[in-house]
Amino acid sequence: MLKKISIAILVGILVLLAVLFRPLPTMVPTPADRAPDEGSSEIDPRGQSVELNHGAVTEDVFVLLHGVTNSPLQFLDFGKLLYERGANVLIPRLPFHGYRDRMTPAHQFLTAQLMLDQANRAIDRAKKIGRKVTVVGLSVNGNTAAWIAQNRADVDFAVVMAPFFAARGMPDWSISPAARLFSHLPNVFVWWDPKMKDQLDEGALTYPRFSTRSLASILGLGVEVFREAKERPPLAKKILIMTSAADTAISNPRAEQLAEIWKKSAPERIATYQFPLEWNVPHDWMDAQQPGQKVDIVYPILLDLVMGPTPAAN
Repeated sequence: MLKKISIAILVGILVLLAVLFRPLPTMVPTPADRAPDEGSSEIDPRGQSVELNHGAVTEDVFVLLHGVTNSPLQFLDFGKLLYERGANVLIPRLPFHGYRDRMTPAHQFLTAQLMLDQANRAIDRAKKIGRKVTVVGLSVNGNTAAWIAQNRADVDFAVVMAPFFAARGMPDWSISPAARLFSHLPNVFVWWDPKMKDQLDEGALTYPRFSTRSLASILGLGVEVFREAKERPPLAKKILIMTSAADTAISNPRAEQLAEIWKKSAPERIATYQFPLEWNVPHDWMDAQQPGQKVDIVYPILLDLVMGPTPAAN
């Protein structure tokens, strides 16, 4: 009996090791006409994708990629500022986001592959309405922006903001195993705020909880970006990695590591910027509706970084 138990334990350990250390799937854009839930009646009208279009091809066009459990509204105020400065702007909705029901379980089906496909469709659209394409991605979509920076030569500028390559304090060695393990474990929804629960941001389009299965897939995308960055230079013409010293959600050192890897192969195309600790800029520094926002600080700086200083009035 003891021998059978020992064999069972050994088999279990081998299976676990196989799960934790087998290669992660390679991310490759797949052709698709639309996101899997595009046109669903579940989507709140306020949560739909946004296109701010001057009705003509502009010099600059921006693709703004919002964070997980949020919606295009996260970038809308900033997108309007870009539009007012003459740019066309696209803010695509993440699949399974922007639903009327903030407690929907649908976002557990969001994967890094779906995020890439959506972003690539938006870039293809952007190329038709602007000559210079800038892609800006925040948090989980910071990973997407990093993949785009690595793989798309037709993107003029990629801005990688607070990328979720690892949670704060997460050791580098644990990232790949965690991505694999939580991709196989049953999904669990975790409250952003365990005290407020579904009362958090009540009335907004943001979801009060996140999916462990989705975040595992997104961690895997970050691992893929690092693997590719070590093998070859990034393709985007210019890349900016932005972080905040006050960010309590993500690993800033991990973002800095990617910047250093890229600088080895393309030093003239890589820049970094960090909001100082004393400014207390939060992880989500784009959503003007979030409590404790510093958009009065962030927006002018970001405008200067992506479009240059505001022209002086005559």
